[in-house]
Amino acid sequence: MIKAFKILGLLFVSCALVIGASGDADAKKKKKKPVVKRMKYVGAAKCNGSCHDAYYEAWKASPHGKTFELLKPGVRADAKKRAKLDPDKDYTADPHCLRCHTTGYKQRGGFKPAGTKKKIKIKKGKNKGKVKVKDVSTKIDPEEPSLEQVGCEMCHSAAGGSEMRIMMKNTKGKFKKSDNEKFGQRWDYTNVCTRCHSHEKNPFQPSLDAKYKFDFAAKAKLVHPTEKFWNEDNEDQKLVETKKRRKETAQSEKTPLVIEDWGFRKGKLAFKKGTLPFTRKKETFNYKK
Repeated sequence: MIKAFKILGLLFVSCALVIGASGDADAKKKKKKPVVKRMKYVGAAKCNGSCHDAYYEAWKASPHGKTFELLKPGVRADAKKRAKLDPDKDYTADPHCLRCHTTGYKQRGGFKPAGTKKKIKIKKGKNKGKVKVKDVSTKIDPEEPSLEQVGCEMCHSAAGGSEMRIMMKNTKGKFKKSDNEKFGQRWDYTNVCTRCHSHEKNPFQPSLDAKYKFDFAAKAKLVHPTEKFWNEDNEDQKLVETKKRRKETAQSEKTPLVIEDWGFRKGKLAFKKGTLPFTRKKETFNYKK
């Protein structure tokens, strides 16, 4: 009888160990989503909702949240005339403008203007092997702007924010500058703003009007004026960890990343070799020497 109880006890222990191991396996399966390797642009709308609601709403009301509108006919006509641009022309598909008026144009996941087509090979069904043409233009939602404006990633990322978002969620915002920097976060804001505001290809130069002389400190105040956008629902999204991060110095603060330059081939924008802040093939960041 005692022997039977011992055997029964061993069976219970074995079952408990199996169930425990199974639980551990399930826990491993339910682990936080890993950071993927292919960085790409995802758009400002991804930062809205449960993460940076007040910051998104403030950005939407800022000049950066309305940059695409400036490309439409009749908008800021006098300024366009002074810069020798046609005030009645629609520039919303013009590659000369899209680089600085949208997010990630000509980069993975970035903005694609109306009429952008892509050839796709059909892999299944009766049409297998045939090629179809699909419209892959960026969908524009007036209520929730995203890639079609100068969004978060144009200032905060060197390679797109897909991995940064996962990393921030996994750590619940408790990360070091160096942790997020390896996924494309950039901290050289004074430098990055020159990519458009002070770029030689910008038609609105200080020589045209003194108001176009770029003042980083003044402009930075216009990007995230969040005060009036906080409420009971998003109060818990305030970036409390930023106070700690201010004491850290990121690599891009010591050595800023290179600034993109581009030219045009047959009317299409092409980045000049060696001027991109991130090299995708080698997966390396390029800092100024």
